[in-house]
Amino acid sequence: MKIAIVTPVFNDWASLSQLIGALDKINAPRDVHFHVFPVDDGSSDPVVVDYPLQTLQRIRAVEMIRLICNLGHQRAIAVGLVEVYQRRHEFDAVLVMDADGEDRPEDIPRLIDELRRRPHHLICAQRGQRPGLLLFRIWYACYKLAFRLFTGARIDFGNFCLIPVDQLEALVSNSSLWNNLAGALTRSRLPLARLPIDRGRRYAGQSKMNFVSLVMHGLGAIAVYSDIAMVRLLLATLSISAITVLSILCVGAIKLFTTLAIPGWATTAAGILLIILAQALMLFTIACFNIINARSAKVVIPRLDALDFIATRRQLLQPNRAAEVVE
Repeated sequence: MKIAIVTPVFNDWASLSQLIGALDKINAPRDVHFHVFPVDDGSSDPVVVDYPLQTLQRIRAVEMIRLICNLGHQRAIAVGLVEVYQRRHEFDAVLVMDADGEDRPEDIPRLIDELRRRPHHLICAQRGQRPGLLLFRIWYACYKLAFRLFTGARIDFGNFCLIPVDQLEALVSNSSLWNNLAGALTRSRLPLARLPIDRGRRYAGQSKMNFVSLVMHGLGAIAVYSDIAMVRLLLATLSISAITVLSILCVGAIKLFTTLAIPGWATTAAGILLIILAQALMLFTIACFNIINARSAKVVIPRLDALDFIATRRQLLQPNRAAEVVE
């Protein structure tokens, strides 16, 4: 089995060096070989892979893909997947994983076994325990709850997944991949299989995922379901509008037909309710126009557009020769 490994990197070359060593030493059948595609997402630090590449056995090639500019984690993955798709005849499957150690190389044999048991399925690592700060875990749980609330779908896996090459064309032709891999998988209607796997700990340094990054990541996942989210928003605003109108009628009824109203109360309550109604109607209008605009706007198809962001492809596996750079 020949597996392409796509892993985005931004200035974290120390972790990539450790990942390469760990990949080459995993306990997997001898017929499993790797071709590693680190995707350099516009790093500002020079590329330094501090590992004796000439000693690699299971890894047959390490090919650095450098992007023209920083696209972000998810889009770097999309570019890497399209690169593998262009050379799909060379591989049996493609593995997506982070380079920082949180996606553990020792779990790859389990993904491979599951793929062999369930061919043609995309095998996704369903997250169990997540080491790290309690506050970050709370925010991540809030993100999953918000995703479920806005989309009606459940997302319980990240980027760590094994994709059979015969399913790759459908995935890279999906415009949602440009926003978020996990979201694209949940909506692709491709056959998915979840495998419970805990996250590991970082090899080196600190995570670059802060609160702002997590919010942007969550919005990218929800953007995959933007049409559904907008429809849910429309229904919510209609419900709020209906409740507000009924409340105004109740205030009028209390004012006209009972002696319960305090002087000035009905005017204040009705004014507040009218403001809420106006805001709901404004939100309803904005949501309608957003849906219309999204239906007519040109979308990015990774299979057609992603390769335009590749600056160079650089072979790193042969350290005794000058690195080969292909424009």
